[in-house]
Amino acid sequence: MKERLAARVGAFAVPEFVPHRWLRGGHLQTLLSTRREKPIAAGESVYQRHRVALPEGEAMIMHDDRPGGWTPAAGSVLLLHGICGCHSASYMLRFHHRLNAMGIRTFRLDMRGCGDSAEFCRTITHAGRSEDVLAAMQCVGEVVDDRSSPIGAVGVSLGGNQLLLTAGRIGNGTHARPEVWDRVGPILAIAPPLDLQRCSDALQAFRLRFYNWYFIKHLFHRASPLLRSREDYQAMLRLPRPKTLRQFDRAITAPLAGFESEREYYGESSAISVIHDIAVPTMVVTSADDPLVPVDSFEGLGSDSVRVHITPSGGHHGFLQRDRTSWSDDLVSEFFAGAWPWAVKNRDVG
Repeated sequence: MKERLAARVGAFAVPEFVPHRWLRGGHLQTLLSTRREKPIAAGESVYQRHRVALPEGEAMIMHDDRPGGWTPAAGSVLLLHGICGCHSASYMLRFHHRLNAMGIRTFRLDMRGCGDSAEFCRTITHAGRSEDVLAAMQCVGEVVDDRSSPIGAVGVSLGGNQLLLTAGRIGNGTHARPEVWDRVGPILAIAPPLDLQRCSDALQAFRLRFYNWYFIKHLFHRASPLLRSREDYQAMLRLPRPKTLRQFDRAITAPLAGFESEREYYGESSAISVIHDIAVPTMVVTSADDPLVPVDSFEGLGSDSVRVHITPSGGHHGFLQRDRTSWSDDLVSEFFAGAWPWAVKNRDVG
C-alpha cells in the first residue's frame, strides 16, 4: 500500500506556478500571503470540535469538517498552521474548503496556545512540538475509527516543520510508532523552516527587520491568559523587548519550552536533522525566493520517501497567481486527488 502511494507521490505532476505579472518577487508574494479570500464553496458539511488532551491538563482544539455523503474510504486530512496562524487562517480555510469539495474530511488543528486552544494552555507551541502533532493524529484516528481509512496531512511553514519532524522521529524511533501511523500518508509540507538556525541567521539581515517585528508583535499579542499569569513569563516581559526573532527565541521560546538556549532549541527542533528518517510518502514544496527560509536548506534532501519541489518564485507561502488565486490551493487539491484517486473519483476537485 505505502509503495503504491509513494509511487503516486513520485509521479505527481506538480501544477505550474505562474505568478501575477505585477506581483513578482519573494517579498511582495510573502507580504500578500496574509490576504483573505472568499473560499471555494464546499457544499454541506457537518462541523464538530474535538478536544485533544495534552499533559498536565492542557489541551488543543481540533476543528472537524465532514462533507455531506462522506465515508471513511474518502479519507481525512489534518491541517497544521504556521507560527502566527490558527484554524481560521485564510489558507487553512481555503484548504479545508477545497478538500471538502472533493469529498475529503478535514481536521484543522489549533496548535498549543493558538486560536481556540489558547484558553486551555499555559505553554506555547514551537517548531519542535512533534508530540502535539502525534496527539492530533491519534485523535483523528479515534474519531475515524476505521483502520482502512487513510489520513493525510498538510503543514504550512512552522506547521510543516512540525509535521516533518514528527514523521522523522517516528521513523528513527524517537517516538514509538502508534497504531494510527499505519494509516498516515501522504504528507505535504509547504515552506517549512526545516533548518531553524539557518533561518535565524537569515533573519538577522537588516532588510528583514520588518518580518522580525511582525512575528514578535503577533507572538506577544497571542500569549494566552494562562501563559500571561505565569510568574516566569511576567519576569520575561520586564526584560528589554526583543528586536529580532532570535532574541525572542533566546528570551522567551527556549526557556518556556525547556531548552538551555535558542541554539539548543534550533538544533533539536529542526526537521532537517531527521528528514532522511521519514518513511511516509512525503512532498516538500518551497520557493527559491522565499525571504524567510533560505532555499539552500533544501539541498540534497530528496529520498525514496521524500520528494522536494522548488518553484522559481512564490515567496514564503505567497504563490499568488495571474488570476489572483493561490497556487498552493491547487497544489493541495491536486496532490490528494493524485494520491487518493479512489477518494475523489467523480468529484469536482475545484
